[in-house]
Amino acid sequence: MLPAILPLFPLPQVVLFPHTFVPLHIFEPRYQDMTVQVLNSHHHLVLVLMREPSGDDPLGERAPTFDVGCVAEVVRAEPLTGGRWNLLVQGKEATRIVEEVPGMAYRQARTEALPFDGSMLWPGPHRRRLMEALHSYARNQEIEAQLKELLDLPLEDEARLNTLAMALDFEPTERQFLLEARDLPTLADRMLQLLEFAGNGRDLQGL
Repeated sequence: MLPAILPLFPLPQVVLFPHTFVPLHIFEPRYQDMTVQVLNSHHHLVLVLMREPSGDDPLGERAPTFDVGCVAEVVRAEPLTGGRWNLLVQGKEATRIVEEVPGMAYRQARTEALPFDGSMLWPGPHRRRLMEALHSYARNQEIEAQLKELLDLPLEDEARLNTLAMALDFEPTERQFLLEARDLPTLADRMLQLLEFAGNGRDLQGL
């Protein structure tokens, strides 16, 4: 059972998804402290995307964040000189940031889980349309071999789509759009929208 309040790690370009992994390099002193406390307790923190990193606040001390992040478990930790760390974290579940809680040098927040419904029916025609869009995207980007490797991985649908969301060349706010989907058909539909926008040479606006 995780505590109600978890460390909050805001990042300017990274969106983590459940079932996927991302490496982190921890160098800023307050987040070095956070890492030690996390490793000595529950091994979890919340990764969340910054909305607009400020030029005078590049490390996110005050930067606003999106309301939805991802609970991450530290699965590997490598101590470095000077108190720095290399971490490998795995996304566990999307979570809503209810409120930030003062009291520590690093940011922390009270959160609530956002369950994902992976059991909802994903109709065959919609699945085929997404696969066609993925293959078209891969041809345009000349990454057909890489896409085949991803699609051949022995993953459930949710994990497969989340892995694609991490691997394909989406903007951070586009990945955020995917992370906030709460069921499989919505996630697939949002990914299809992004692929079609990319195919038309446009970016998703209004996030």
